[in-house]
Amino acid sequence: MIWIITSPERIHEEVDIIAALLAAGVERVLLRKPGWSTAQYTALLDKLPPECYSRILIRDQRALAARYGLAGVHWSGEGMHRLLSDAVAGNGKTELPTRYLSPENFKENSTGIHSTDGITLTDKRFQALLLSPVFNSISKPGYHGRLEGSLPDKNNRQVLALGGVDHTNIHLLRNWHFDGAALLGAIWKTPAQAVENYYRIQQLWNKSDLT
Repeated sequence: MIWIITSPERIHEEVDIIAALLAAGVERVLLRKPGWSTAQYTALLDKLPPECYSRILIRDQRALAARYGLAGVHWSGEGMHRLLSDAVAGNGKTELPTRYLSPENFKENSTGIHSTDGITLTDKRFQALLLSPVFNSISKPGYHGRLEGSLPDKNNRQVLALGGVDHTNIHLLRNWHFDGAALLGAIWKTPAQAVENYYRIQQLWNKSDLT
């Protein structure tokens, strides 16, 4: 399983590239633009073909996920804090609001974790966990990987490797019991070759299943 995370920066012809990646078979595209407003996310979504929506997750924007029929929501730490604050303000309780995390509202909920302990400690309603940093980051020089090696019990959830994953190391992840990877720098470092780079990594991931 290969996900693509959008660059935090604006990319020339980004909408066309996202659509092309989805057409090429990318499982999920995660719209993650820290600092973006709801209006900016809306403008991007309005430019995408509607047939793309069912394979797109969006960072923290639960209302837009519902409005556009997106695959689900990726919750950042900041987004979860706001969600819990809203819940406390509304009913004085601190548990996660079921109406925002239930399959009836969103097909998928994902979040990021930064240690293998998070696999068992994170609420089970997050079906997909992005574990980082696994390898040295491509997009963030100096952000070093520190999570190489086999995963413990995954608690029946999907765990994707994030951080420095590219064609040189994708083959290692299946042996470490990852369910796939979330790509960022390997795709957006050279946007003109985004689809080509995705195909190369996807083929190597598929091939690793045979070794």
